[in-house]
Amino acid sequence: MKNRATTPALLLAGTMVMAGAAEANLVKEAYLGAGVMPWSYEGSGEDTDAIGGRLVGGVMFNDYLGVEAHFGWMGEDDSGTDRTVELDSVDSVLLRLNRPLNEAFDVYALAGFSSVRMVLRPFTIAGTDEAPSGSGVSFGAGSQFRFAEDFSVAVDAVSYLSEPDFDFMAIGASLRWHF
Repeated sequence: MKNRATTPALLLAGTMVMAGAAEANLVKEAYLGAGVMPWSYEGSGEDTDAIGGRLVGGVMFNDYLGVEAHFGWMGEDDSGTDRTVELDSVDSVLLRLNRPLNEAFDVYALAGFSSVRMVLRPFTIAGTDEAPSGSGVSFGAGSQFRFAEDFSVAVDAVSYLSEPDFDFMAIGASLRWHF
């Protein structure tokens, strides 16, 4: 099983790197955020959805180009097939193509790479857990509204992974702190 302590450690390391890059004037701004992530999974004979959480970190190099990292986890649903379906993790690195519409509102497209891991648990003690996982190309779109100088809210829809027997997509809403 994946070590859950690595995600906060990676986020902290990423924050320090982003802060250093901002000091070197390579980055226009950096941001960190957290929020809810309703997700949908189809694969391994399951078709279910639940609500999890997501951390977001990113840097904008200018008004039009940036990089984001998404770390999603949690959410469990009784699939109706004698097992529960749980999101173990979503780890993504995405290029952000941004289009400012005015001082406070941006729309953006995301494209990159993600790794997704699910956990399927049987209701019986005699059963064994399954951990289907996959990785591949991700894409999505979203919008961001800056309601204060250092804070914004963002909503996006991302297809993290779409393969023949593994389809995972999510809609995320997050509060972001810009520095």
